[in-house]
Amino acid sequence: MNLIAQQNFNRKNFLIRIIVTTVAVVLVMYLAKIWFVDQRGDKSATLDSKERQESTTLSGDLRTKNASRVISWQDADKHYGEYVTVEGKIVATHNSGKACFLNFHPNYKKYFTAVIFASAFSLFPANPENFYYGKKVRVSGYIKEYKGKPEIILNDPSQIEILE
Repeated sequence: MNLIAQQNFNRKNFLIRIIVTTVAVVLVMYLAKIWFVDQRGDKSATLDSKERQESTTLSGDLRTKNASRVISWQDADKHYGEYVTVEGKIVATHNSGKACFLNFHPNYKKYFTAVIFASAFSLFPANPENFYYGKKVRVSGYIKEYKGKPEIILNDPSQIEILE
């Protein structure tokens, strides 16, 4: 009888330790998500909204002056943080459902890309990856660096002009 009581006590302690450990791990993961992951996401959302606000509040004269400065997609990496118009041909595209990527070079990991996020899909032609593919275009906006390469986020169809 003493042996059975000892085994039950050991099982009970083991189960308590497993439950406490599991709760601790879940709590740490939850707090890490709140403190690190969500804050990073909030910062990028704040930057995007700040960028949009700057873009819309920029005076028409200044925007026209800067946008008249047309650069080649090959030179986009020299103009981070500037509002410019980039010209080139869309040679590769991809729509992930969350974003549509209009690439000016087959090596999309290294060269300039124009990006349309899903939140703006309804403003653009259906299937923008097919609509713009193979066309020579001019895209206007702020050039920002993403994963070591330049890109412009397209929030409105007025930011992209088809030349051909």
